[in-house]
Amino acid sequence: MSLGDNDLDSSANRQVSPSLQLSDFRGTRYPNPFFDLAQQYMPPTIKELFRWCTFYFYNSPLIGATMKKVSKYPITDIIYEDPQESTRELWETILGKILKIKERAIEVNLDYHVYGNAFVSVHLPFTRFLICRECKTSQPIRQWDWNFKGSDYMFSGKCPTCSHNGSVDVKDVPYKDIKGIRLIRWNPDNMHIKYNEYTGRYIYMYTVPPKLRNMILRGDKDILEDTPLIVIEALQKRRMIRFHPDSIFHLKTPTLAEQDQGWGKPAIIHVLKDMFYFYTLRRAQEAIAQEHILPLDILYPLPNAQQDPYVHTDLANWRVQIQEIIRKHRRDPNFKAVVPVPIGTSRVGGDGKLLMLSPEMNYLNQTIVGGLGMSAEILFGNGTQYSGSSVQLRMMENDFIQNRSQIIDMITWVKDKVRVWLGYPNLKDVRFSDFRMADDIQRNQQLIGLNANGKISDQTMLTELGYDWEEESQKIMRETQVKNYIMDIQTKAQARSQGEAQLIQAKYQQTMNESLAGGMPGAGGMADPNAQIAQGQDPNAQAEQDPLHAKIDAWAQKLIGTDQQTASSTITELKARMPDIATAIEARMNQMRTETSGVNGPGQGLPGEQPQPAQPQQAPMPGQVDTSVNMAPMPEQKPPRRAGAV
Repeated sequence: MSLGDNDLDSSANRQVSPSLQLSDFRGTRYPNPFFDLAQQYMPPTIKELFRWCTFYFYNSPLIGATMKKVSKYPITDIIYEDPQESTRELWETILGKILKIKERAIEVNLDYHVYGNAFVSVHLPFTRFLICRECKTSQPIRQWDWNFKGSDYMFSGKCPTCSHNGSVDVKDVPYKDIKGIRLIRWNPDNMHIKYNEYTGRYIYMYTVPPKLRNMILRGDKDILEDTPLIVIEALQKRRMIRFHPDSIFHLKTPTLAEQDQGWGKPAIIHVLKDMFYFYTLRRAQEAIAQEHILPLDILYPLPNAQQDPYVHTDLANWRVQIQEIIRKHRRDPNFKAVVPVPIGTSRVGGDGKLLMLSPEMNYLNQTIVGGLGMSAEILFGNGTQYSGSSVQLRMMENDFIQNRSQIIDMITWVKDKVRVWLGYPNLKDVRFSDFRMADDIQRNQQLIGLNANGKISDQTMLTELGYDWEEESQKIMRETQVKNYIMDIQTKAQARSQGEAQLIQAKYQQTMNESLAGGMPGAGGMADPNAQIAQGQDPNAQAEQDPLHAKIDAWAQKLIGTDQQTASSTITELKARMPDIATAIEARMNQMRTETSGVNGPGQGLPGEQPQPAQPQQAPMPGQVDTSVNMAPMPEQKPPRRAGAV
């Protein structure tokens, strides 16, 4: 910064707008058919316009809400792109966490929409040193007992080294610390712009505001401790401060090539007349509400039997009685009064609802919102009309995209200033995540489809959908570790259960073998012949060498040697415990009976045994189907016939 000229062209700021040069008020009120009453109150200068913008922003709920929405809506998450992860994390920390660039971007955008201009600069930290004029000792200002005289703009204090008390020299020493860097927004009302129409060059000047000037002149130590010396010098010499072209960033709305071409024009300028008309209607409605909302009831006596109450009635006594009745009615709403004279009533007011100007004010609200470039559906939340206004939304989207471009240029400018000051590595790119105005569902589906086909990476898809790829990757890794741990526990538990089951099975197999070695079926369990089939063994193969077949033959031989009742009860008991073994023993017994019948002749059997019908030659083993031929002899007797049959 440097001091500006005294002869700043302030006449340009005080130039009266042609719209105010109407005519002499001694003549007609409207000198031009295109003028109206509000034309006479239009702000004459750009600075006066800024004051009206501030007033309407804070006092009009419609304009305030609209400006906030259009300022916040286009600011999305900031994406930092760089091949080096360390560089990306560094700038995320600087811009995102220290400078809080997203919040600052919203504030800058609010200035941009309310004033049509936004001025931004980067404050680089410094330490103020006071130098003793006697011993030349230089110490930070916080180590001095100092004060400031606003009369001569001089610092004075007691030297901590030589104890000299008097005027001191001041020196500002910059230091490189990211925590001391600040993003500064400048009030457009304190800025002045010189614009060269032939070269397009901008010269930015700054006037110290009265509030800051008063604090400096009072010697406020908190302010003087880190206020640049150029500000104190400007106050002393009564001059403005001139910015270096590279030390300030100016955002301005597009405007016409006219007398204030260097300035952007706020959107509020388009609705100033409508706001004047709106406030006129609101004042009228306020008067209607005060005068006509609450009714006034008047009571008076009516004539009774052709007698004039004003002649034959004591009106003073009548008034006292009526007032007493009203008081009793207020205490008890169910009170019933009896009066000798009829009472008339007349109501004045109470018709304010019929005089309300709500339709006109609603129409003006729609006009004002449209004049500000905002969709009424977005502001008031009418979702049905919002989704159908595709053309209007596309137009708004183009305005937002242009606004986002200016904001991202400002962020890049801040990043470069910080990078050069601190000597940090450059970031490849910084941008906003894609702006979502319409067709978000279709676009998200397109991103998912491209990712599924391998055309875009997971990082790109998640970033565009509003997710942090690194954070989601860490979550997936943690979830995978937990799932693998749980699966490991389940697998080990399943293997342990299977091992225990095999041990139990082997134990019972051993018990069955011991039971088989004991002879008759009894308390022990027995092996399941089906297990041999499951293991791929053929029960009929090598029957002579199979101990199970030998035991079955032994059991069948013993049961055949007993009486029929004992054999049947034993087989029934055995079926309840080991049905497959019991079936095999019973089949073997039948086979033995058949073989015995073939040797001893029909009807003969073993000693002590009842004759049994012939059985198949081979007994099926458990799990097999009996396919043998029945070799029993045919019956010798003929079936009975009817008498007289041939």
